[in-house]
Amino acid sequence: MPIFEEKAQIVQFPKFLDERGNLSVVESQKQVPFRFRRCYWIYDVPGGELRGSHAFKNQHEVIVALSGSFDAVIHDGKEEKRYSLSRSYYGLYLPPMHYRTLDNFSTNSLALVISSTPYDEDDYIWERDEFCRLKPTWKPALQENTAEANCAQKPDIAAVKAATIDDCKLLTLPRHSERSGSLTSLENSKDIPFDVKRIFYLYDIPGGENRGGHAHKECHQMLVAASGAFDVKVSDGKNEKIYRLDRPYYGLHVPPGVWAEELNFSSGSICLVLTSHEFDESDYWRSYDKYLEFKKA
Repeated sequence: MPIFEEKAQIVQFPKFLDERGNLSVVESQKQVPFRFRRCYWIYDVPGGELRGSHAFKNQHEVIVALSGSFDAVIHDGKEEKRYSLSRSYYGLYLPPMHYRTLDNFSTNSLALVISSTPYDEDDYIWERDEFCRLKPTWKPALQENTAEANCAQKPDIAAVKAATIDDCKLLTLPRHSERSGSLTSLENSKDIPFDVKRIFYLYDIPGGENRGGHAHKECHQMLVAASGAFDVKVSDGKNEKIYRLDRPYYGLHVPPGVWAEELNFSSGSICLVLTSHEFDESDYWRSYDKYLEFKKA
């Protein structure tokens, strides 16, 4: 994990190059120094718009420009600094008690924010004068630094074997819209049926390309077309179904034991994937024949 100080800093995320589109990943307590509790993405922001003028008393967060660009203007109580975010493979880490404003959005920008706490109105400081008054004496709450287990309870192998395409669910996610743009927010085990430990996203995808083609033994996934559109073909070894993802407030839950492929990407698409587990190669079936062997055994 990178070394983090109690100040705003740019963090570079892993970037995996692929001619079918690139991938970057953020894992809880690895690329960022906190556990994921909530994430949200901001979209449909008019060009040049301003959003998010506030500070948090206790929340840590990281802000990523998944598409387009925007600036984050940060005040630490003493001085102000402007960060330009324009690459999907780095983000801006903000510890508590940093007043931030997002502005100068380019048209069709997409911002991802990952947070250490659930939504709490009392954690917000909306007025900059109040922030400057509280900053010298406020002591943020300490974080839990214990390592997360990859899974609190091992899945039932019989249930994984019995999983069918009917266990996949297309969910309409919370959406908050106003003149300055729209926001979709998810909290662990509230708006999504698992705790998120890893977030990865596909970008720079050529139009018409296909990705994926695997199943998981333990890991749950939520797939979102954060920008653009693509199809998801799911299979259980007997039946297949195709879901069209074309709205940033639709999420497809794919449980373990179901094969999934992403197809027919439109140009400029961003595929956002939230998962219940950290990366573990042994959790994958990448061969459809091996997957079928398990399902039919």
